[in-house]
Amino acid sequence: MTTQEKFLHYIKEHPVTSFILTVNLIMTIIVWVEGNFSIATLINYGAIYPEYVTVRHEYYRLLTVMFLHGSLLHFLMNSLALFYIGGQMELIIGPKKYSLVYLLSGIGSSLLVVYVGPANAVTVGASGAIFGLMGGMLMLTFMRTKWFNNRAIKSIRQLIAINLIFTFVVPHISVAGHIGGLSIGVILFYLITPEIPYFIEKRQNQMY
Repeated sequence: MTTQEKFLHYIKEHPVTSFILTVNLIMTIIVWVEGNFSIATLINYGAIYPEYVTVRHEYYRLLTVMFLHGSLLHFLMNSLALFYIGGQMELIIGPKKYSLVYLLSGIGSSLLVVYVGPANAVTVGASGAIFGLMGGMLMLTFMRTKWFNNRAIKSIRQLIAINLIFTFVVPHISVAGHIGGLSIGVILFYLITPEIPYFIEKRQNQMY
């Protein structure tokens, strides 16, 4: 399979993840070209500044913040996580449920940033939504243990533990945003976890 074929196959199998990655890329280029990731440019395009939400009632920022990043490195790190973790989750729970988890985790993360995070901080990034996906993946290792081998379960739990450690240790990371997204993801997976993975159900339906 050529690189182009792999690329097209990924888009076909992961339409929602591909769409999110594309929007993130477009917004990153716009913010980079227009203002070199300046605070003013980020706020102009929908970053979270708590007062703008609570006082000015600019609630759209709860959503737009998910598609903005503070630097190229920030964008690349989140894109890599979304490409792999998001891609896997979209296959496991399907595009509709995946979209729901991503959006609600991101919005939940944003709400915690606004009402619990630092009042004067400007926040951007898809990390809250991605942590929601990780929270869902964590729940799967407990609720659908048979879907994974022991090594995979250990790796998933270690990955999440490491990311949580980084959240509290590395400066300039939104603790409220990460914890908010993770919590929403965990809660949602109590409600929407399928009995069998989406990609298997899809394959079975195509046989009939």
